[in-house]
Amino acid sequence: MCFLSPVWRSFSDLPLNSEASRVSASFSLSLATLEVACNPGIPLFALVERKEPDLWRWAIAGAGEPLMEEGCEPTQEDAKKTAVAALERTVGSLKPECSEAGSAASPGQNVI
Repeated sequence: MCFLSPVWRSFSDLPLNSEASRVSASFSLSLATLEVACNPGIPLFALVERKEPDLWRWAIAGAGEPLMEEGCEPTQEDAKKTAVAALERTVGSLKPECSEAGSAASPGQNVI
C-alpha cells in the first residue's frame, strides 16, 4: 500500500524534533486548535485549525514550502477528511505509481 491514512495529533502532542519544527516554522497558525497529520517518509503534512466556531481551515504543506492546497469546511471532521484526501492526491501526484484516476477539486478547496 502506497498511502497510509495519517494519524491526527494536536500540535502540543508533537515531539520536539524536526516534525514540530517543520510545522511551527512553516506557517502562521492558531496553535491552540492546530492538528497535524504526517506519514513517515512523506515530506508533506496536512494541517487543520479552527478559524471561527463554524469554520475549520485545512491545508497541505511541506517544510519550508508555501501551502500547496488549502480550503475551509464547516466542521473539524469534514476538514480532516478533505485534508487527508488532498494529501493522498498530492502524494499520488508526486509518486505516479501510487495514484489513482484523477479527481476533480471538491467544494471548499483551493489549489495554490
